Amino acid sequence: MKKIFFVLMIISAGFLNAQSSEIAPGDSIPWELRKQSFIYNSAKIFNDPVVARTALYSLLAENPGNVALYDSLALIYFQYNQNASAALVAQQALQINPDDQFALEIAATSLDKLGAKDRSLNFYEKLYLASGNVNTLYKVSFLQFELKRYNEANTSLDLIIEDPQSEGIAIGFPTEDGQGQSVNLKIAAHRVKAMILEDKGDIEGAKAKYLEVLEMKPGFQIVQQQLREMTKPKTGE
Repeated sequence: MKKIFFVLMIISAGFLNAQSSEIAPGDSIPWELRKQSFIYNSAKIFNDPVVARTALYSLLAENPGNVALYDSLALIYFQYNQNASAALVAQQALQINPDDQFALEIAATSLDKLGAKDRSLNFYEKLYLASGNVNTLYKVSFLQFELKRYNEANTSLDLIIEDPQSEGIAIGFPTEDGQGQSVNLKIAAHRVKAMILEDKGDIEGAKAKYLEVLEMKPGFQIVQQQLREMTKPKTGE
């Protein structure tokens, strides 16, 4: 999941400097909301997620229908690898606003990290339909492959390959020297097609497809390794 930049604007910037507990003339915002908003923003500045989270719960008690508050709470849980909580909070946000793309991404990514691939795929599919983002479609295709939904995965991969944007989007793959290797999304999609063939037991078809990928991207290390693994003699042979 790409790095998410999310800013919660609960109250105007002027309130952050408020020093008095009195409500300014014409100001209808209750003091408790002012206080918790100040605590939340200060805790974020001072990198205190526990205090920030507590302040958000206090704000939610006063504003239970505020999607932005749920998004911010889900993000705090996600940033600190509390994926179960992140997924639950994101799903609560989606009950209020089913089109909340931020919550869809948090729910999808958190559930994937928890190993709940079926549920994660459901949210990634909804996110793709809402955003049309080809990166999201790649994640959809990979989860479909992992769940052995090969026909669906191939359909998703075909859409990626046919999308002109896929040639200009790079994703990273590990290398033996630890430096990593960038490959465009179109080539990465062809690699997943080879993996599907291999997983289905079509070894010759998979080899041919891997070689096709290497023609597109010579020196693609992870594909070279996959080919070596395929041609390695089986134990006992």
